[in-house]
Amino acid sequence: MKVILAKNAGFCMGVRRAVETTMDMVRANEEEIATFGPLIHNPQVLDILRERGVKILDNIPDHSAGTIIIRAHGIPPKQKEKLLSIGAKIEDATCPRVVKVQAIISRYKKEGCATVIIGDRNHAEVEGLMGYAEPHGVVVSNDNDLENLQISSPYIIVSQTTQDDASFERLSEMIMARFPGGRVFNTICDSTHKRQEAVLELCGMVQAMVVVGGKSSANTKRLGEIVENKGCPVFMVETEEDLDMKALAHFDCVGVTAGASTPAWMIDRVIRTLESIPGRGQSVVGTMAYRFLCFLLASNLLVSLGGGALVYVCSRLQGTSLSLDHLFIVFGYLFAMHNFNRFTSRWHKKGSDPVREVFNKKYRWPLLIASSIFLVVALGLSYRINWQTFLLLALISVLGGMYNVRFIPGFVSAVIRVRKLKEIPGSKTLFVAMAWAFVIVLVPLWADRSYLPPQALGTFLFVLLLVFVRNALSDVFEVQSDQMVGKETLPVCIGKKRTLTLLYAIMLFLALMLLFFPLCGFMSKTGFWLLPGIVYLALVAVLYERKMLLHGTKLAFGLDAIFFVLAVLARIGDYGGYYL
Repeated sequence: MKVILAKNAGFCMGVRRAVETTMDMVRANEEEIATFGPLIHNPQVLDILRERGVKILDNIPDHSAGTIIIRAHGIPPKQKEKLLSIGAKIEDATCPRVVKVQAIISRYKKEGCATVIIGDRNHAEVEGLMGYAEPHGVVVSNDNDLENLQISSPYIIVSQTTQDDASFERLSEMIMARFPGGRVFNTICDSTHKRQEAVLELCGMVQAMVVVGGKSSANTKRLGEIVENKGCPVFMVETEEDLDMKALAHFDCVGVTAGASTPAWMIDRVIRTLESIPGRGQSVVGTMAYRFLCFLLASNLLVSLGGGALVYVCSRLQGTSLSLDHLFIVFGYLFAMHNFNRFTSRWHKKGSDPVREVFNKKYRWPLLIASSIFLVVALGLSYRINWQTFLLLALISVLGGMYNVRFIPGFVSAVIRVRKLKEIPGSKTLFVAMAWAFVIVLVPLWADRSYLPPQALGTFLFVLLLVFVRNALSDVFEVQSDQMVGKETLPVCIGKKRTLTLLYAIMLFLALMLLFFPLCGFMSKTGFWLLPGIVYLALVAVLYERKMLLHGTKLAFGLDAIFFVLAVLARIGDYGGYYL
């Protein structure tokens, strides 16, 4: 099924800020962290916060020695004062857009103006705004509220930041008509404007819409109402489990949008599930091809085959012959290590890919058995070469298997606060890249040479940086879910934007390597032909950044396809590279 994601969907700036503020405090091991009221209106995010030790306070306690985070919607000023009076350390995660509305109300209240708030009466944000407007504040949610409205003093009109544009304009015009002289402030945030415009635009491009968000989220419900008013079939879901698979199978093209409190990983899960549904007009061959691709991705066969393709690329870069034994060694090692580490990680069930989760749960033991067999075969082939190669591969395998295992003694971990390699912040990306570079480049050279030739050094650096970029991009795609479950990947540690900036710089360096290393003797002239591969990798990153490539099966395949793209380019270089 074809799935189109709205240009603006998921976490808005205020929600993202509130969640990141909370998760930063969790990572800093702050004690007794609590939020006053639900931080945001999404039960899945709140459940993960509870797992990370963040409590939700419904009432203000008599005393507190910990940190209390003010929710994204804000709270009345009297409640904030009371929180300070009990000795709590306050971390204000109120959305800056909401703070702006609070400031407008406070300013005009000093000038003697009453406040009319157009919004949902029982919404947390509106309750907080009313605290600033008291005692001369009133909420208008619908026409019935308007009929009972009485204003006898100068007044202003503001909006709940996630209110529907059309409703705000209609109600504010009716209020001004009945009570002339008021001042109107359209305080609906830009994110809400853009989200609603994107939904209206998408409705004309698809046969049905899926709106993802918490059942208690007012802005999510509002998106559903907008779709319904456009006459487009709409499915309101909180998770992928709520999807009506039978009903959705009647459509060929479905749009997806999400409320401001819906995390990207939840949207990804819904998209991946929708993609797995055979569309009404989809052929049997197309369905089988998609399922086969999902199988290759979920079983880690695709990335392992990609490693084999990279063996061929490296043989061309070094000007050596391709060894089938080496190819099978690399494939077996990568297949085993990727699966072993996936199943030994306690977070492997909390990813953003429900299709992979179902596959792993169903085929856990066959995958582990197959991985063990492939690793034994790889070790056997390495021993057939010589015992030095066997020892090197065995050492790399042991180190790879220990990544998720606690082996650092307690007295040491108490000082460095690291019990296993996995707990070193951002380490996974570098360690995996080093393992690939060792097994692909160094293993075949280990016994045959007493030194590393320049072409081997250049190829080693190329593989190291290439795999580093591939793994880091994969982590960028998963940054929000990794942050929530506690994975300290590179994007979680230094931020998504900084990571992408670093990766673009590395890709530029890779391109310069391919231009100049062949001239300096650090790789063969095949390097020239690999330049389009680096452009391809950068294009994947750019398309993701611009939301032109959905985070789903296509994106995962597009990223791992870099190894096969390079293999094809290297093959082309076999025919034309030496005539430059």
